[in-house]
Amino acid sequence: MLPILCYHKVGPVAQEGRRLNIEPATLDSHVRFFVRKRRRFARTGDLESGIPIGCVCLTFDDAYVSAMAHAVEILRRHGVWGTFFAVPGMVGGESSWDGGESRPLAGWEALKAAQAEGMEIANHTMNHLDLTTLAMAQQAAEIEAAEDLLIEHGLGGRSVCFPYGKFNASTMAAMDREGCKVGLALGRRPARQGDDLRCLPRIVVAYSDKLPKLLYKIHLRPKLPTFKRREHYV
Repeated sequence: MLPILCYHKVGPVAQEGRRLNIEPATLDSHVRFFVRKRRRFARTGDLESGIPIGCVCLTFDDAYVSAMAHAVEILRRHGVWGTFFAVPGMVGGESSWDGGESRPLAGWEALKAAQAEGMEIANHTMNHLDLTTLAMAQQAAEIEAAEDLLIEHGLGGRSVCFPYGKFNASTMAAMDREGCKVGLALGRRPARQGDDLRCLPRIVVAYSDKLPKLLYKIHLRPKLPTFKRREHYV
């Protein structure tokens, strides 16, 4: 199995609040645990050939300034890497999709600096729209425009992260049309051999997810008889 963990903001609670955020010390404890367990760290673009064994995959949605400031430093210090999903149409702006809790997004130079540290900067679509509200051609355009702009700035991974984790059959058709082999959705379990690489599940990490709770989410929760898949989750 491959735990693909979904983080968002990484910063002090006094600055970033609790929603979609974890404290830097919490992320550090997660990374230290996987390093001690000798897990290899895969980037999402590395998954094109299938689900690797003995790995963990850390992903950070939206490329918030806080994540680029704290998460990149933590990963660099431990000599590991992760994937940061940027929204090219909003780079250097704010996360308008967060409503009244919008936060600043990293600019192009910060994204390039992270890539220079070994991080993958990948595609979170051009405008962070709910893809399931769009026709297939529009979904393909969102993916293609984002990838083109990333490449223009010397960036671009080999994977696509669906905003809000939402996708449908048209999304899969758009992925195929654009030649995208790896897509990231949301789920409540690790990815497994045989999963469709175009819509892999990721476990969302919340503010309260200290290491014991994170391990519960990865190893125990999926085995419980009361386990239920949420709407839009793989």
